[in-house]
Amino acid sequence: MHYHEALTEIGQGRIRPVYLVHGGEPFLIEEVHRALRAAVVRPESADFNYHVLEPGPDQIAQALSLAETQPFFAERRLVVVKDCPAIVPRRKGGAEKEAPPGVGEGSPDEAEPSGGGDGALLHYLKAPVPSTVLLFTAGAVDARRKVTKALAAAGAVVECRPLKPEDAVMWVQNRAQSRGKHLNTRAAGLLVERVGTDLRLLDGELEKLVLYAGKAREIQARDVERMVANMAETEIFRLTDAVLHRDRARAIALLDRLLRQVDHPLQLLVAITNRFRQVLLVKALEDRGLNRRDAAAQAHMHPYAYGKLADHARAVPRSQVHRALERLLEADLAMKSGFDPRLTLETVVVELMGE
Repeated sequence: MHYHEALTEIGQGRIRPVYLVHGGEPFLIEEVHRALRAAVVRPESADFNYHVLEPGPDQIAQALSLAETQPFFAERRLVVVKDCPAIVPRRKGGAEKEAPPGVGEGSPDEAEPSGGGDGALLHYLKAPVPSTVLLFTAGAVDARRKVTKALAAAGAVVECRPLKPEDAVMWVQNRAQSRGKHLNTRAAGLLVERVGTDLRLLDGELEKLVLYAGKAREIQARDVERMVANMAETEIFRLTDAVLHRDRARAIALLDRLLRQVDHPLQLLVAITNRFRQVLLVKALEDRGLNRRDAAAQAHMHPYAYGKLADHARAVPRSQVHRALERLLEADLAMKSGFDPRLTLETVVVELMGE
């Protein structure tokens, strides 16, 4: 099922008991997640009926315990299971470690244990509890695994692939319409041409255009030309690389050059934030033990660019990347709250190199 088909169903109130939402575009995965939460969870009972479970040894057991519990003063509850080990591709050597003696190198199903949490989940999926919506999300899944097949049979599989430029044009037009603005095809095409197909970046630029348009009903191409600069992507990559390597002199020089090329420092802040998100993604893919070519394909990056970023990511602790993303979010909020945008950006870049 395509993501927009899932959103249409959810918007019409046709909610399934089980969803598997996966793909290489995290923004679309989040969009489906948000739509389900809005449709299923009443705000006043969210503390009792909305649960997000990160990967861990008890993840499946917790999910099933919650799924089989009646909602608290509500019709339904939503249980979100992120990157469940039972559905994501195995790390190198995972099958050999888990396979019982005598099992050969066949399909993943042949090497999977039949008991434990996976077995309980498979049993649950044969007759899901109607009052629970069980949502599994992942960047990549292995379609050959038993749990993946059972999820597909029990509910809906929603693919959230990165969009092609022509699809991104339609997406940004629909996004503008949901915010009460009309974005004609020429303006939408120009926006995608300047920003690319990264939906998080597109959404950030669209937010600025909506604010710039004010009470005007339509966002026109000239508005895009004024507000969305052609950002020098190579220069932005050099800036973030300098920040990762804590090369203060090079980073400050690049930042000064880029600030003269954009209309607003927020554009650079969004680009730097996206780069740190890529670092986090690459670290996660490297942890899975995938070869570089397969990992680059999952990250939707050129193998050479992926390799360079992976080399940088290896030297950066995960905790440092998390702290950097938190600080970048604070800077984003500061800019939108009226603080001097240039000073805020310069300060955060210096602070990131001092982590």
